[in-house]
Amino acid sequence: MNIAELKLEIIAKIIATDDVNLLNKIQEIINDYETNSLVNEPTLIYEKVHVFNEWQQKRIDIALNQVENGEYLTEEEAEKEMQIWFKEEEERLNGQ
Repeated sequence: MNIAELKLEIIAKIIATDDVNLLNKIQEIINDYETNSLVNEPTLIYEKVHVFNEWQQKRIDIALNQVENGEYLTEEEAEKEMQIWFKEEEERLNGQ
């Protein structure tokens, strides 16, 4: 089916329908297409939304509270702590 045939088929289906909801949806799609075409954006954008389970959300809430209360390490502080831990572990392993 070429583009002209496709257009005619769509127009025929639009003319044949009395479904107001369908016609409104088609109008909405056309309006969105025209709006997005002006700014060179895709007409439809699908985003995957992750829904956290109760345990995950609780852990996130705890972490957010810790950050708000200043209970966190900077990257530099964490790096120093890891280096100290690595050194202690190396000494412990070499001492045995």
